[in-house]
Amino acid sequence: MAPQYGPRLVVPIDVKKKPREQKVPLHNRWHPDIPPVAEAVVGEVFRVEMMDFSGGGITKQYTADDIKHAEPFVNI
Repeated sequence: MAPQYGPRLVVPIDVKKKPREQKVPLHNRWHPDIPPVAEAVVGEVFRVEMMDFSGGGITKQYTADDIKHAEPFVNI
């Protein structure tokens, strides 16, 4: 396994998969009933990879107007 450089990656994503298909399933809200997927200690520098609000549905073919009028609530 290759050595890791830089901050520890605590939430990796695969941009070719939907949020629910990720190794660590992503969620679209913060709620006390949703368990944490990672922890960090005070002062630790870490890295989190994220998807956009569309759950990966927005592609480079979208225009600014398409994004402006995109559905803001997605079911991931």
